[in-house]
Amino acid sequence: MRKIFNWVLAATLVISGATVFTACSSNDDNPVVDNSLAEKIVGKWIHTDTDGEAITTDMKSVYTFEKDGSTLKGYYSMSMTGSGVWAFNQETDVTVSGNNVTLTSHLSDGVTSVVELTNVNVSGDDLRFTAKTTLSKDGQVTATYGPRQEHFTKTEADYTQTVIGLWDIYFTSDNPEHESLEPYREEYRADGTCSFYDLIDGQWVEEKTDYSEYFADGPLFCFRWQKTDAGIDRRENWEIVSYENGKMVSKALHRRADGSTYTVTAHLTKVE
Repeated sequence: MRKIFNWVLAATLVISGATVFTACSSNDDNPVVDNSLAEKIVGKWIHTDTDGEAITTDMKSVYTFEKDGSTLKGYYSMSMTGSGVWAFNQETDVTVSGNNVTLTSHLSDGVTSVVELTNVNVSGDDLRFTAKTTLSKDGQVTATYGPRQEHFTKTEADYTQTVIGLWDIYFTSDNPEHESLEPYREEYRADGTCSFYDLIDGQWVEEKTDYSEYFADGPLFCFRWQKTDAGIDRRENWEIVSYENGKMVSKALHRRADGSTYTVTAHLTKVE
């Protein structure tokens, strides 16, 4: 479950399609105002597609909206392999006005991101809207992005506790070069740290790392690490699709340079 990516400023998280919810209204000139929008968006939502195209797993995010009395609170989790963003339950201020939602996040180094969601439409477990993102630093606008059309799906899945433990893993894929039946183990602890083990001469040997951590938010399962003396941030993003009787299956959708896609499936068995 290892691929190498660059790690850059966390402020770039808002340039990703996974950071902005977006959708078009069928009648933008005369939208029907939904006065119950603040209630309808409560829940956990995972990114499905951008501009009608399925989003790859390394660009996915999970947003959670909760009501605390009359206050609507927002949180998001994402691990962006292209930009290096790592955010778990990052708090964002939420303002609802008619069919529009504004998400304001105060990031490191004086950076603020404001995501303006317009024509927000919630239909059951389906959430769509259009968004414009503005980045600023110390009060000065540094970049704007969008609009984008985004689609998120509501999820009830919660694998936060499920992933904790030691797992035997093998991989299958519709891209043969990503299949592997070699013995491999990964361990995920309750404190958010993880370890990786190789079978060497019949013994499980832990890989040496400078850091290794993970998070699970809804079905999104992400981890990153850096091998000792390697100086390279490595990470994996997966979407857990099932768990039963100590067996877990997660999938990752990847896109090739030519635009075609392939899926890698991880088959995990908990070690008792």
